[in-house]
Amino acid sequence: MVNATQLSTYIYCPRKLFISSVLEVKEPPKGALVKGKVWHQTYEFINKNEKDIVKSIASITYEDIFGLYRKSFSKFLRDAILLNKAELKSFDINLLGLFNEYWPDFEEEAKIRALNVFEFIKCRQVFGEELWNVLSPKILSEQYFKSEKSNISGIIDVLEVHDISSEESEKLYVPMELKTGKFPSTGMWETHRIQLAAYLLILEDLGKKVSEGVLRYRGSDEKRILVMNSMLREEVITTISNVQEVLNSVMPPDFTDNKNKCAKCSFKEICYDDAEMKRLIDGKKSRFPQKYDILE
Repeated sequence: MVNATQLSTYIYCPRKLFISSVLEVKEPPKGALVKGKVWHQTYEFINKNEKDIVKSIASITYEDIFGLYRKSFSKFLRDAILLNKAELKSFDINLLGLFNEYWPDFEEEAKIRALNVFEFIKCRQVFGEELWNVLSPKILSEQYFKSEKSNISGIIDVLEVHDISSEESEKLYVPMELKTGKFPSTGMWETHRIQLAAYLLILEDLGKKVSEGVLRYRGSDEKRILVMNSMLREEVITTISNVQEVLNSVMPPDFTDNKNKCAKCSFKEICYDDAEMKRLIDGKKSRFPQKYDILE
């Protein structure tokens, strides 16, 4: 089964997909990837612990609720940094500097969630378990889904589940991707767009009510919105088929026309080394002779 990140890699460079997924060459770690891991893990801690935060609220003032969220989010960010301390230090990334870089975004997130809870308390006059049960949206992290129909799976960074009514079928699902790298002035990068669209397709195939996906770039206050439609759906299905073709092949795709991508690619040395590519391909064929004898 194809996974959604493979669609993103294919759009960026089919040859890179072949090297990473067919030849199974591991990409060396980068400082930016470790920082991104801290970002994602902090959100994961937040979403997995928000129920306990909400149930512990005993005050009706926004200031107290925000203070509780702020204290909890600060701890989660510190925990994520310490969890990755060794890797961060290996790239000479200052731990306090990283906290100060990321904290304004998580403090803003604390404000938004605290305000949502405050409004629910004002409206419903409920606390504890009852407050959590009526609170909407519920925000989930790292949710795995797969669609046998479309041959695609993926782990959604953040999934918002909005109550339309009390019925399970009347819930609206909004997948959200969190990205920490450079972002475009408008819209979203093609690689990110196809990945988010894949999540919308998976949820649709599973009978979930969806209308749009959200992309959040760190450093941008905007939420970039992707609306599902028939053209986008067909584009994802075609890309899944193209990815599957690469995964089933013993021959690498052509080099990308955009040589700027090659300049910063960690697979560059292998990719342009014909002898090394042949060695890796021959090794793959020797491990799975029946599969590749049929394909040749």
